[in-house]
Amino acid sequence: MSFEDRIDRFCASHAEAPRDLILASRLLLRTARLLRTHIDRALAPFELDLQQYLAISMLATDEAQPTLPSELGTTLDATRTQMTRLMDGLEARGLVRRHASTQDRRSTELVLTAAGHRLLERAAPAVHAAYAEAWDPLAEGGLAATTRALNRMHANLLALEP
Repeated sequence: MSFEDRIDRFCASHAEAPRDLILASRLLLRTARLLRTHIDRALAPFELDLQQYLAISMLATDEAQPTLPSELGTTLDATRTQMTRLMDGLEARGLVRRHASTQDRRSTELVLTAAGHRLLERAAPAVHAAYAEAWDPLAEGGLAATTRALNRMHANLLALEP
């Protein structure tokens, strides 16, 4: 039975259930999972996943200023524990280096190493191609409208946060 059939069965027994909103939400969540899997497959030859790729790409853009793990974690929607594990793995591979902050010895700053830069240069085209492949059905004018709609939804959800 498809997930849409299951939603229909649920809604049949719950007359107040907003079927179209439930369906749209489930499609968005399922699509996000599939997109992540698609990009992870593109990154597999580089022994990276999307979270690792995003971390090194963000560090590459931050070269002119120090990057704190907490700031990067906010950008990546990652908890402190997730960031520690992520940075441990990237550091063990020689892609990222941690060092004490020059402004606050209690803080740690992150730096992308030369090896991290080289890996990013090799992996980025594969990720860009995966993005293009995934978004291709919306390429004929639909991408801009979809992006605007997602931005509105994102802003609305942020406003609803406690």
